Amino acid sequence: MNIVGYSDLLTVRPGQTIRFMVSSQAASYEAALVRLRHTDRNPTGPGFKTEALESTFAGEYPGHEQAIQTGSYVEVPHNDTLTLSDGFTLEAWIYPTTPDSGIQGLITRFSRTQGYGLMIDEDGSLALWLGNGTEIEKIRVGVPLLARHWYFVTASYDARHREATVQYKLLSQWPIQDKEMTVRAKVKSPMRCSGPAPLLMASSAHDLDTPQTPGSYFNGKIDNPRIYAGVFPPPENPESSTLVASWDFSRDIATSLVHDAGPSAFHGRTVNLPTRAVTGHNWTGEVSDFKVAPAQYGAIHFHDDDLEDAGWDVAFEWSVPARWESGFYAVHLSTCEGEDYVPFIVTTESARAPIAFLAPTLSYLVYANQRFIDPIRASLELQESEESAPQDSYMREQGLLSCYDLHSDGSGVCYSSRLRPILNFRPGYVMPSRSLAASWPRHLNADLHLLDWLDAKGFDYDVISDDDLHREGAALLASYRVVLTGSHPEYWTGSMLNALESYQAHGGRLMYLGGNGFYWITTFDPERPHVAEVRRWRGTRVWEAAPGEWHHSSTGEMGGLWRYRNRAAQKMVGVGFTSQGGGRNRPYRRLDDSFDARAGFIFEGIGRDEPIGDFPALVLGHGAAGFEIDRVDRALGTPAHTLVLATADGFTDLYQVAIEDQLVSTPNTGGSRNSLVRSDMIYYEGPGGGAVFSVGSISWCSCLSYNRGQNNVSRITENVLRRFTSDKSISQ
Repeated sequence: MNIVGYSDLLTVRPGQTIRFMVSSQAASYEAALVRLRHTDRNPTGPGFKTEALESTFAGEYPGHEQAIQTGSYVEVPHNDTLTLSDGFTLEAWIYPTTPDSGIQGLITRFSRTQGYGLMIDEDGSLALWLGNGTEIEKIRVGVPLLARHWYFVTASYDARHREATVQYKLLSQWPIQDKEMTVRAKVKSPMRCSGPAPLLMASSAHDLDTPQTPGSYFNGKIDNPRIYAGVFPPPENPESSTLVASWDFSRDIATSLVHDAGPSAFHGRTVNLPTRAVTGHNWTGEVSDFKVAPAQYGAIHFHDDDLEDAGWDVAFEWSVPARWESGFYAVHLSTCEGEDYVPFIVTTESARAPIAFLAPTLSYLVYANQRFIDPIRASLELQESEESAPQDSYMREQGLLSCYDLHSDGSGVCYSSRLRPILNFRPGYVMPSRSLAASWPRHLNADLHLLDWLDAKGFDYDVISDDDLHREGAALLASYRVVLTGSHPEYWTGSMLNALESYQAHGGRLMYLGGNGFYWITTFDPERPHVAEVRRWRGTRVWEAAPGEWHHSSTGEMGGLWRYRNRAAQKMVGVGFTSQGGGRNRPYRRLDDSFDARAGFIFEGIGRDEPIGDFPALVLGHGAAGFEIDRVDRALGTPAHTLVLATADGFTDLYQVAIEDQLVSTPNTGGSRNSLVRSDMIYYEGPGGGAVFSVGSISWCSCLSYNRGQNNVSRITENVLRRFTSDKSISQ
């Protein structure tokens, strides 16, 4: 892409300032503010609609290109004690995951060709590198390390005798060849280590102009790294070696701090979000919670494609004027050769309307830069479209990942940060895949189907966000008569669920207009609120957390599905995830409960035998029920007085029952045979005049605009919304 940008916030309020970072290959570019109205370019719908607005930042700016540097590591600030010119011993437990992927730093301190480093060399073997200021001498073990095995590794340098020793011990009960290896060698010239430079772990700054810009990133875990002054264990005099530093990664797991338990407190920090709360070399398997046995979680898992903050220069900023209308906005960046949009949401300072649309910003963040990297794409038999968008090329070239992707070493991506370009969070974007419905609009563009319909029908509404709900709780919702969800509100924090439950308990009315909602346990990092975390296991998933690594590092709580913490979606909205797939959507057919007097207002103007949503849609082409769908389940918490108004069934075997609903493998899990593959529409009343209406389908809102809003999906949605916003009792 010729021009790319991102903002420091996804959600901003009047009076707050949002900053924008831009990388431009062109010498200059234009920036302008637009409001996003409807950004699905499908010609059968309302079309691509934005509204140009005046702003204080609009105008021309000088352009310059900015790079994205991925790779996580630990940095310990410069200290003269760590020059260790008289000799040293480095030791650590390591668990390499890609030892054959080239040079990787383990414990290093280099300033160009001066310094030292315990490394994995080009041949995949352990090595000690010593720099004399002119060149780097390498003492290699010469035996490639095995992937995904624990090793205890040490390297020592004896300056007085000009000797170096490198050794490893493989942690294994089996008689593996080369289980222990030791190499000793004479050093040609003394190591030099003058000049300021940080000590790094999981990376190296050798041969680089600035040690603050490292490379040679390590893939794998490091546990309990230590440094001694002198050779350890000492061959002769026990007092000839002294502990300099001993980093305990089991401490301060929820932070970026790396604690040195040694005598000098050489504390460091992690850079680019390596994975914490992971099992160490001594994990017994008897516990799975790092808070219970922290000593068994003394490792950090580093990746060469981790990224927390792109760190670009701020191009311009905007202070949102007072009483600015809430909604979806974007900065439109343009050059002679290209363009980009940087969307953001302006939420309201206080309730101004009876309706609140809850923008699922946490779900947007978890899906940020989703592209299903090759191993996942192959396992799902996804076929990439022949027409790839510029955004997809940029994501691939820059190594941008979502929590639906794998790291280069095959481990799942459990963190997502907003401080980077998010290329699938763009107006008009569709994922380049012809299966699993991915070639249809999702998330931002799908949610604007609903907001454009609200505008067309003349409803007055505020936009609020997951960020606001997590931070402010039930007070955010208290003034609204009704809350609407988007098409795919999948990711929820405990604070968000608590807030919505409180709202419902005090008479709130909820319209769940999507599918696969309220599903994954998700957390915002308290120290770094721009970061979300998810640990996948025991659910429908594209990767699974390693054994013992199911608890979130950010909060310590167990991850996975809310269902397994007694908070199934059925308890909140009557229906919960049951299936997903592609192919043609299905219409709903009315059930007996739809003729109950309690539901009379919902079906005003709808025929008794009229299929609901049996017409063109903007998601999957036809039908109101599909993509990801939900069902009623009394055992999981659907309230006893729930009216099951309609159901959509008859799906093909492209739809399969969710993994969590399968106890054994059978051939009867597809839509053509299994009754669990269905989408249920429900309604029930709540305390204090509250109520819930749920459709259980991502595709529902994509039918709203058909025939200019004159259709039965639109009619039902309008019937419910007008009753929910009225002063009438919900039962009248």
